[in-house]
Amino acid sequence: MNLISDIKFVIRLFIKYPSSSLMGIALLGLGLSMSITMFSLVRGILWSSPQVGNSERMVRLEWVNDRQKADFLGYMSRLEYDLIQPRVQSFDTVIGFSGQQTALYYAGSSLSIKRYDLARVSTNFFQALNVEPLLGRTLGDVDGFRNAELTVVISYDVWQEQFGGLKDAIGKAVLLNGVSYSVVGVMPPGFLFPLDKQLWVNWNIFDASKKSRYIDIIGVLKEGVSKTQAEVELESFSKQLQQKHPLEYEYHNKIVIKPYNSSFVDSDLRAILELLSIASLLVFVVACANVSNLVMVRISRRQHELTIRKILGAHRYQIVLQVMLEGLLFSIGGLIVGFVLSISFGPYIWTMFQKSHTSIPYWWGMTNDWRVCLFAVVITLVSIVTSSLAPTIRAVTRQFIGIIQEGARTLSGIFVGNITKVFVAVQIMCLTVLMVVAFFMMVVLDYFTDWDLPFDPNQILTVSLQLNSTAGFSTDQSVDQFYDNVLKELKVLPGVNSVGFSFHEGGIMPLLKIFKIEGRKISKDLNSNYIGSNIVTNGFFDVFGMQPVKGRFFLNSDIEATNKVAVVNQHFVDAHFAGKNPIGKRIQVFRPGGVREISNYKSLWTDWITIVGVAPNIQRKLLPGEQSGDFDEIYMPIKQRRVRGTWLLLNAQGDINDWIEPARRIIHKHAPLLAPKGQYQSVQEVFDKVNSVFKVLTEVVILFGIAALIITVVGLYGLISFTTLLQRREFGIRSALGASGRNVVAMVLKRAVWILGLGLAAGVGIATIISGVLKQNLNVMNLPVEIPSHFIGISIVIVTSVMAIIVPAWQVARVPPNEALRFD
Repeated sequence: MNLISDIKFVIRLFIKYPSSSLMGIALLGLGLSMSITMFSLVRGILWSSPQVGNSERMVRLEWVNDRQKADFLGYMSRLEYDLIQPRVQSFDTVIGFSGQQTALYYAGSSLSIKRYDLARVSTNFFQALNVEPLLGRTLGDVDGFRNAELTVVISYDVWQEQFGGLKDAIGKAVLLNGVSYSVVGVMPPGFLFPLDKQLWVNWNIFDASKKSRYIDIIGVLKEGVSKTQAEVELESFSKQLQQKHPLEYEYHNKIVIKPYNSSFVDSDLRAILELLSIASLLVFVVACANVSNLVMVRISRRQHELTIRKILGAHRYQIVLQVMLEGLLFSIGGLIVGFVLSISFGPYIWTMFQKSHTSIPYWWGMTNDWRVCLFAVVITLVSIVTSSLAPTIRAVTRQFIGIIQEGARTLSGIFVGNITKVFVAVQIMCLTVLMVVAFFMMVVLDYFTDWDLPFDPNQILTVSLQLNSTAGFSTDQSVDQFYDNVLKELKVLPGVNSVGFSFHEGGIMPLLKIFKIEGRKISKDLNSNYIGSNIVTNGFFDVFGMQPVKGRFFLNSDIEATNKVAVVNQHFVDAHFAGKNPIGKRIQVFRPGGVREISNYKSLWTDWITIVGVAPNIQRKLLPGEQSGDFDEIYMPIKQRRVRGTWLLLNAQGDINDWIEPARRIIHKHAPLLAPKGQYQSVQEVFDKVNSVFKVLTEVVILFGIAALIITVVGLYGLISFTTLLQRREFGIRSALGASGRNVVAMVLKRAVWILGLGLAAGVGIATIISGVLKQNLNVMNLPVEIPSHFIGISIVIVTSVMAIIVPAWQVARVPPNEALRFD
């Protein structure tokens, strides 16, 4: 019965002081929402797994090599799968797959050709995953013979888009890159394994070289077999390969295994999640400290009532119960608000995350399942304890006779006890950390996005094309003819300035390749042995408005039958020729066209290539302390080093999006079976993707900083409002004795300034450590960002905190002395 009475009493207190009650619930709810949202994100990425087979024992096999920039890092080959699958005893089963995009056309659909992600899978793929189709059957042994009918399994979404969800889709013929396949099965909704695939075919029907290093191998560990045991067995296997094939496995050290889901979480993403978790924790700490201070003030406001209760015989546990019930009501209200805000924040955070990652496993996501609810309950209990513990201790340990005597005079300060001072200092510390780090990231992002380019990236249209044999390009001549025809027809369109093709994305994102200069030994410093390699058509340089610095660019006569030539940029000349003329010098490049060209050439190295020209630098401006050698580039003519993967580059006047349809129409005219590999976009959009992850991280940290700022300012304002109100009589006496309102405000500020200073000092120290770690991880150690970020962050904390103290103090100081002295 007493419990019910106490609950009713606490509810009446909430109603009696609605402003402080609603403020405490709102602030705690904001802090809880940040923690719940981040936990949902972390759980949806780090602790989720595909719901297929024995996913908890599913691991990915990867090579580790000693050349971290080599483009075969991690991937396995068909040859290795064929050797591992029947021999390794640590796994229940081993499956393999490789991915590609393919153009699908179904004559019975109103849709035009559309590109989908396709997986070439091993024969045992579906059986090992223990997944049943929605319609028809999956792939099996009968689908692996070269003379058998070509078959494909489609996803639920493809079934709906192309066949309208009709059951007679089974047995229908579709064209995949111009080749006819028969649909034999439809997978259930949500199945997109291994990553986000929508079509599945048996990999045995392809003639791809078994040396191709774009194969993923997944094993399911046997019950009781540890990751270490499996790696020991694989180590002996990898040593056998290195002994039998020393040249091919020159840079391979060993095969390691990773839990399948965590293999998609690289160190950068893990660091981002950790930073966001820390940021959300800081916001939560600020919120709990605020609510604790708020409850402390409310307890102080009731100190005479609690004293009388004690004198009349109330047990301490009753006082404790009332304080804890007050904290409970705050936390329950905060939990409700936190869940509502989390549900609102979640889609926004997830949308930003998706925009920053081009390939996300389909099982990742942000959902408020039972684990998130359990986490919310746990941190709510934590908030109850943290927001009620200090007020409870104060309520049951104060000398009550002293309280009556103190209340008869005035309070001794604007903070209710030392614990309140500590909490205020903690809030200022957390706020300082968040604000300084947020502005640090904003300054770094500004450096990263200020490209200062010698061309306008918004005026260049680009799209990726894959000129493979199934799209109609069975010979080198057909590839050359396609380039010539498309370039010729696009160039003559009114408003088109120039057109070209590039092997690398947008023409400005080359992969680093090992190179060597004739007559020189390869440097022991591996980083100085890499160059950005690109393979381009003649018009490439015109697209970016380049003129030769020395020598010439490519000619129509630079074909496969003539001497191999190249153009290098000025950065390369500065780094490796130190002012000397590079024209006529010869270099070799290791596999410039990527891993898929290995079977086309006898050697992994190019022939000796003669430098015939020097191009101006078109890269972004160098950051302070950044080495220009990081932007060395070499360009080779596409007719001397043919590649099938290419990017169209079209520089035109007006809105660049207006040129999508003309480009699409001309490409379709000369390659009806060719579907673009991705969307048409401007080169500016390509640039934007480079920093998209860091941009999203910055935006979220800023969001947390704003939340912490709101909580701290509102909470500090409320704290000062209540405590100065309790000191109203003291201020009235001082005013009656001649003190001005400014004197009263100065007195209040003086009592608070050392608390603010302590919190600022601690916050700046922690923020400096975090900023140093971020600079090292971002490789911007020489970037001068500390002074502006620290100055702006600290200034905002000081100004807002001081205003939160001065405003309520000034409001109380302006009360006439006769009214203040009558205050009870």
